[in-house]
Amino acid sequence: MGYRMYVELKKENKEFEMYPLCITTIEKELVSGGQAIGVFELDKDLIISKTNQRKVMAGQVYKDKATLKEVMENYAISQRFQFRVDRSNTVSYALLCMSEDCEWRFKASSINKSELFKVREFIDNHTCPFKDKVHEQRQASSSLIGGMIRPKLTNHKRKYTPKDIIDDVKSDLGVDISYMLAWRTKEKAINFLRGEPVDSYKKLSGYLYTMDITYPASHIRMTHVVVDGSHVKSYYTGTFISASTLDGAGHILPLAYGVIDSENDAVWTWFFEQFKIAYGDRKNMCIVSNRNESIIKFVSRVYPHVPHFACIWHLWNNVYKKFKKSHVKLSEIYFSMAKAYTQAEFDSLMEKMEKVDIRVKEYLELVGYEKWARLYAPVNRGWTMTSNIAESINAALVSAREFPIYDFLEEVRKMFGRWNCSNRK
Repeated sequence: MGYRMYVELKKENKEFEMYPLCITTIEKELVSGGQAIGVFELDKDLIISKTNQRKVMAGQVYKDKATLKEVMENYAISQRFQFRVDRSNTVSYALLCMSEDCEWRFKASSINKSELFKVREFIDNHTCPFKDKVHEQRQASSSLIGGMIRPKLTNHKRKYTPKDIIDDVKSDLGVDISYMLAWRTKEKAINFLRGEPVDSYKKLSGYLYTMDITYPASHIRMTHVVVDGSHVKSYYTGTFISASTLDGAGHILPLAYGVIDSENDAVWTWFFEQFKIAYGDRKNMCIVSNRNESIIKFVSRVYPHVPHFACIWHLWNNVYKKFKKSHVKLSEIYFSMAKAYTQAEFDSLMEKMEKVDIRVKEYLELVGYEKWARLYAPVNRGWTMTSNIAESINAALVSAREFPIYDFLEEVRKMFGRWNCSNRK
């Protein structure tokens, strides 16, 4: 039954669509008036779409030129010889052996100017001493090797270095490649899997709109995304910021997160203003952070009545860098003081601190006891003596930081979702 007849019958009988229309294709050449007419009919089962095709012969049909090129590159590597391109365009692909006097040749062309490529001629007979000529194989291109290593790059937590690629290519293909080729190959494979960074930014508006629909009670905002054209060849840098707390069981409970261009006054003002819109000003609320000047300044502006505590680890690092002696004794005394519950215990430890290094005592007094000592905190700090919550989140996202912005934000969303689901059990 022809297609036109099928359409006419379907118009007259609405139930006729229950019978499927099956179309198969076989290449035929009909001659009419001296002109060759290509009738496009090829059985799809005969079309080669995978690049791991080992046997190459005349008459084979490939789904496109790119597939055929990769198959031939693999073929040259497996047979340990090099070819050169004699002709290559949108409708033809012809190869010759690197040796001028060799009979080996390969010709393929498109079928009726479609994407399909058919092998028209293949003389697989080398009349030159090609065997074992090559160490750094010319056909081992970055695109070919990239196709081989892509499955190993799908897990972003896996460390897969150029040295690993060199070893794998040697093991799988028997070919030596340079470190630079391995590095370029990895870059291309990653871009293939994740897309170009600039394209990732273009997805943000749609992504945030979807987030807003999916999580209607959330506070999702984006001010401006400006991409300078001169930076297209490089990866865009940024800083991930987050605000979290601990739930009643001591699990991390993320509250807010975002990506900023850099840590500066304007950014922190915006972040805390958005945080306040989302969560308000709550009773017994406190903020713990490192001693970043912008954070200190703008927390006091946005939350003037909320206590802002120092992370005792960050404060200790300042002491460690500023004062160069008795670190072991000072560390033991300092952390005990920070966690002390009674005035007597605190005073006793402070006397010891004074004996070890009075300068440290004076420095801690200048910072303010209420900033780091649990005993002097105006609200109950509980377990939140450090900003380790934020450090834990940052550590969990180390490998994901290589992602383009869209994929990174999606990885953060999925990770926080897993944590929240797990913590409810």
